Amino acid sequence: MGMWLFVLVVVLLFAAALLGYGVVRLSPTGGREWRPEGTPMLPWTLLASTAVLLASSVALHRSLVAVRQGRMLACTRGATAAYWLGVAFVVLQGLAWWTLWQQVRMQDNLYAWTFYFLTALHVFHVLGGLYALGVVAARAQAGQYRRDSHNGIVLCSIYWHSLDAIWLVLYATLWIGSR
Repeated sequence: MGMWLFVLVVVLLFAAALLGYGVVRLSPTGGREWRPEGTPMLPWTLLASTAVLLASSVALHRSLVAVRQGRMLACTRGATAAYWLGVAFVVLQGLAWWTLWQQVRMQDNLYAWTFYFLTALHVFHVLGGLYALGVVAARAQAGQYRRDSHNGIVLCSIYWHSLDAIWLVLYATLWIGSR
């Protein structure tokens, strides 16, 4: 129950952030363009990072299925893969920031500011999830999960899959808003 309440709070935080994004995006900008001419589109690495994050969720789900079937090696491999794919997501997000930062800074316009703010908010939550994924992978490696005792994987999965869903909505919003 506690994890579901936490996920609800995170979802509400992102809903509020996206509502704020919508208000800023649709409001008059005082004579300034939302995305001034010459401002780059979203970096391609965001699409790559989306695929990596989804792959991480699939790996974590496979880990959960494996532990429920008593396949502990597969459980460990899935949890470890989910962790490293999560790390790759953060690296790709950093690359996206670096790519965009070369051309537009946070203070340059609202388009850039909202991109940096929303993606940083998500990465902050992913970093927290990576900590949990690291604990799950280490416990799986140490043989601490069993078919009838794997609550850590369940709770981590709930949070991680929620972050996936949030990212898909966030990425879609950023992509549509950059048009």
